[in-house]
Amino acid sequence: MDYKLLKNRENIKKENITLFCLPFAGGGASAYSTWIKKLSDGITVCPIQLPGREERIMEKPYTDMKLMLEDLMEEIESAIQGRYSLWGHSMGGKIVYELEKHLENKGYQAQYLFVSGSRIPSIPEPNPIYHLPDEAFKRELQRFEGTPKEIMENQELLKIFLPMLRADFTMDETYYTERQEKIHAPIIAFAGMEDKEATPSDIKKWENYTDQYFQYFLFKGGHFYIREKEIEVIDKLNAILKGITDEI
Repeated sequence: MDYKLLKNRENIKKENITLFCLPFAGGGASAYSTWIKKLSDGITVCPIQLPGREERIMEKPYTDMKLMLEDLMEEIESAIQGRYSLWGHSMGGKIVYELEKHLENKGYQAQYLFVSGSRIPSIPEPNPIYHLPDEAFKRELQRFEGTPKEIMENQELLKIFLPMLRADFTMDETYYTERQEKIHAPIIAFAGMEDKEATPSDIKKWENYTDQYFQYFLFKGGHFYIREKEIEVIDKLNAILKGITDEI
């Protein structure tokens, strides 16, 4: 298989803990590029690069969560060498939950499942935008603050990125399941105090999706608090994951 979803795969070591990081809708692996250097020794950060963005901009993006999960599951399962955890922001939170369910069915179990700025799967998107005409879709994108200003203000650039953005929102907003299927991995939830897309009260409901330990942490900021408070987020991840790596 031509593995292209997983970045930094070559640095995975059995003695380290691997942190697989899933992006938000419209995001790429570069969102976690600084994490590779800033997380402690003994932690290997492996961002996921979905097609349709950055160096994979010419590839057709996923619009189907199930199909994406099948490909991602195969690649991550082949990469696991020791302890691992999963991190996902916004859309990525839903992906890592489904991914962990699949992995646990194969006999694996994450040390932690980190969900960030993400509603639980049984809360459908109250204001979907994936189906809107282009101009309305562009206007609504601004409420998420995830698309770089340079793209939003450049119509030619936005035209290039629009298919990928719409594909991500289609995959994210059409994903929904009423079953509150519990995983065995502990869940740690992160959220921005002023996030209107995934409020702190929404975040706390992830407690119902694990039969193990649950905890949540709030940071100043909105949906993309992870940019404004990156150092604080990294420090918290280091503190949690270092407790694991110290035992190895």
